Amino acid sequence: MSGEDELVLELSRRGVRYLAVTWVNHTGSTLVKTVSLPHMEGAAARGLGFSPVSDAFTATGGIDPEQSLARPDGDLRLVPDLGQVAILDETLGWAWAPGDRRERTGAAYSADQRSFCRRQLEALAGAGLVMRAGFELEWVVGQETPDGTFRPAVLGSPYGADRLVDGLDYVSAVAEALDRASVAWLQVHPEYGPAQFEVSLPPADPLTAADQVVLAKLVIQRATSKLGLRCSFSPVVELGTVGNGGHMHLSLEQGGVPVLSGGDGPGGLRPAGQAVVAGLLHHLPGLVPLGCALGVSYLRLVPETWSAPFVAWGIENREAALRLVPSAVDGAPATLEYKTADLSANPYLLVGGIAAAIVESIATGRPLPAPVVGDPGQLPQPPDRVPVNVSQAAEALAASELLRDAMGERLHDTLVESRQAEARRVASLTPEQSVASTRWWPFGEDPA
Repeated sequence: MSGEDELVLELSRRGVRYLAVTWVNHTGSTLVKTVSLPHMEGAAARGLGFSPVSDAFTATGGIDPEQSLARPDGDLRLVPDLGQVAILDETLGWAWAPGDRRERTGAAYSADQRSFCRRQLEALAGAGLVMRAGFELEWVVGQETPDGTFRPAVLGSPYGADRLVDGLDYVSAVAEALDRASVAWLQVHPEYGPAQFEVSLPPADPLTAADQVVLAKLVIQRATSKLGLRCSFSPVVELGTVGNGGHMHLSLEQGGVPVLSGGDGPGGLRPAGQAVVAGLLHHLPGLVPLGCALGVSYLRLVPETWSAPFVAWGIENREAALRLVPSAVDGAPATLEYKTADLSANPYLLVGGIAAAIVESIATGRPLPAPVVGDPGQLPQPPDRVPVNVSQAAEALAASELLRDAMGERLHDTLVESRQAEARRVASLTPEQSVASTRWWPFGEDPA
């Protein structure tokens, strides 16, 4: 019996009848094809049809007519990665797997985001580097009022035990759903904003970490919906409140030696670690549009909100784009938190872009500026800001030779087109209208 036959039998024993196969497009939307369990092996061998036009979708679901992929020609095959199968909803018989898009010949599709991520991690390994990654997911849970605004579904203060107690049924439902889906988690707790929660996922190999972000969001959406509520991962749900981030933590070894600790540099950085931080700072403007796909992403990236809107790094500094968390007496490895990201990001693009920047940074060895202490915006000479809107972000992405070389022209250029489309979409909207259009992200609605 083959491994796939054994997997089908095991899933059948668990009551699984259907498989959802997902991929994430340029706007950060998770798209899906489904297949019944008896046809899962055929899907793994031949894939499921998917048009390339889906990367021309806008954040609110339309097709951008100026996108080069906005045409009726061509077809791809979405192939499930059966090594990552997980239970999505056992009571209804649904399992999940991430997918890779391929040409009908079987060759990798040059604009496939997950394949790009895998290639960059292979390049990382080829350079003798091993990276581990983990994500933090923030979201709010609420209900929509008749006038379209957000009403918190759970009461309580920032990080408060009162919010946990008021929402204990909800938090328990989310935790149990994550457990059933085999999504490992370190913490689930109230966050700062109204009815806001956060789940921290443990470190894993970076491709698996990106897969787990996709699965965790689906599980949280499902657990919330079953309770008659709505959740939003939007970077901004209401103007004037803190938004939802999607930060990535990474650790890095070279030749089995951690590069972010044990050295004589600031915060214990070794020379390779200093080169990595310096290189990520150098490439940060081009990386930001990978982690921030929506127009409202840039309404969140403002000073004095701990959203890290500055091209700066610091040791345990939450207002810097790169936050070094040094190793401590607990023996936990030092990590670098990449903060200029939210959950509109395609996690495969973000992981792959950071991996590409790390490889280039190690090879280049740029000097590391001094860490920022205190609020960067209050310094006599504040650091540069990251792109302040999606139009600037698109320009930075277009200008990034690193990402063009790493992605290849088709992936890079169509991604630039996607960010340009989002810039056009929000150009005529007020901030209030822009927020309303993606308030329930990933459920986007064009404003009236």
